[in-house]
Parts: sequence; structure tokens; C-alpha cells
Amino acid sequence: MAMLPRRPLVFSLAVGIPAIMAVFAASRWLQVDDPADFDTRWTARVMFLCWTIAVACRIRLGRTPETRAWWTTGCVAFVIHVATAFARIHGWSHGRAFDHVEETSGYGPGIFVSYLFTLGWIADVLWWWLSPGGYATRSRRGEIALHGFFAFIMFNGTVVYETGPIRWVGLAVFTGLAVLLAMPIKRDLEPENSPVGLIR
Repeated sequence: MAMLPRRPLVFSLAVGIPAIMAVFAASRWLQVDDPADFDTRWTARVMFLCWTIAVACRIRLGRTPETRAWWTTGCVAFVIHVATAFARIHGWSHGRAFDHVEETSGYGPGIFVSYLFTLGWIADVLWWWLSPGGYATRSRRGEIALHGFFAFIMFNGTVVYETGPIRWVGLAVFTGLAVLLAMPIKRDLEPENSPVGLIR
């Protein structure tokens, strides 16, 4: 643990936020054909990276400051991604977002699942910061349901609805997380620190 940063939130934000800024800068420097699409896709990819680190930390370390930092940074990156999509692609129109989801997935009401995901992640981060004691004692079923829902959304976003290299990266990430879940945890963890609520 000595090698971990002393201020994990500062460290994770110092990685995540510049990565988001680099996305916006890259779409201008590279003069891509569709900067709005580029920014939206790559802010999602930064968010996915932060989510992956957070989940890996949660599985192996439990509810630690490092896990909370990456979970928070992933949420911030996701909010930036959503704002980018709504501002640059949908013109802040729910109707246009609904139509886009209908086009890409064949089920427009799926937009409400995205809204639930967004509110759920924000609420979860706020709960962890504002009431860490209450957060630590929530039910394992709730913990598993939340992370299962998040993983379902991430899997669909990276594997089901993506193609090419991103799909393979998504498959590799989920395979890696499954391996982490299957590996025995040798440390004696307290119940409130047990990874994904699956230990003890």
C-alpha cells in the first residue's frame, strides 16, 4: 500500500480530467471530419477506462480511498460525456436523443435506462462521499445489483453496440475483470471492505 498515492482523488482526477481535455484538443488538432462524434466517443472511452480501474480496485482492494477516487473520476468523466453528447449531437433535445437511441438500438425508450444509469452513478458517488458509514453497511444484494446493472450498461456500450478494436478492448476488459473476480483474495478483509460484496 505504500506505493499508492497519498491523495488518490487528486491523482485520479489529474489523470482523468487531462485525458478528457486531450480528447477535445485532439479533435481540433487532427481536424477530424466529425468532431462532435469524436468528442462524444472518446469521452466515453476515457470514462470506461476510469470505470475499469475503479471496478478492478473494488474487486481487489475493497472500498478504499483509491476505489472511491476512481469511481468518482469515472462519474465525472461520464457526466462530461453525457453533456458533450447532448450539447454537440442532440442539441439538448430529449426527442433527438430518443430518436438516436431508436436508430442505434431499435428501442428508443432505452434512453430512460441511460438516464437511470446517470442518476444512479451520481447518487452512488454522493452517498459514498456524504455518508461513508451508511454506504459501507448497505446490503450485498444492493451492491451486486448496482454493479451488475453498471456492468450490463458498460458491456452493451463497448461490446454489443461497438465494432472493431473497441469491441475487442471491451471483451478483454470484461474477461480481465472476470478473472479478477475468480481469483482468491488472500487478505483478511472486513465485511464492509469485501470486494463487490461477494466476500463473506
